[in-house]
Amino acid sequence: MKFLRLLGVVSALILAGCASRQGLVPQVQQAVAEDGAKTVTVAPERAVCSRPQCPVLAASWSSAKAGQAVLAVGLPYQAAEVTGADFHFGGSQVVRVRSRSRSPAPALGFPATAFDVPLSLVGQLAYTSRSWIRVYTADGRSVDETLNSGEQRGKAVESMSYLLTAIESASGKAVPVEGNRGGLLERLGGSGK
Repeated sequence: MKFLRLLGVVSALILAGCASRQGLVPQVQQAVAEDGAKTVTVAPERAVCSRPQCPVLAASWSSAKAGQAVLAVGLPYQAAEVTGADFHFGGSQVVRVRSRSRSPAPALGFPATAFDVPLSLVGQLAYTSRSWIRVYTADGRSVDETLNSGEQRGKAVESMSYLLTAIESASGKAVPVEGNRGGLLERLGGSGK
């Protein structure tokens, strides 16, 4: 009887683990456009959040413009349009994003704007150990939030690393990135030295 109970508990834990895994892995889709270009998109994910107005990032790539990505920045719980974002990496690097894309942002149910960015920015988002974002809105406000504290990584950061892996798979070429792709020790906050 104890064996059956133990077997039931183990089975329930395995099923719960499989069900929750879907929430842990970012949704990445690969396709081929009508013009034959390969495309990769990653679903919107959140930064490391301390408030309801948590910036959300999504991205897409096309082999037609292999060195460029479309990065969508959204901000829930407000009505004003997103006009830009500053990405802060390490102690001093700032990348300002203002160039709107002709591609539409995904429909999120709250304001989001798509920006054309170099693919290298996606690499920095994915692999820089300390980063944060400042999102600007049309009403003159801004929201700051952590992307990667070195101890915590937002799901948006994870999704960018999955996007890069899918791009490498679709293109058959390594994507040059700044920063350390890191192994398990690096992702857990160790120096690896």
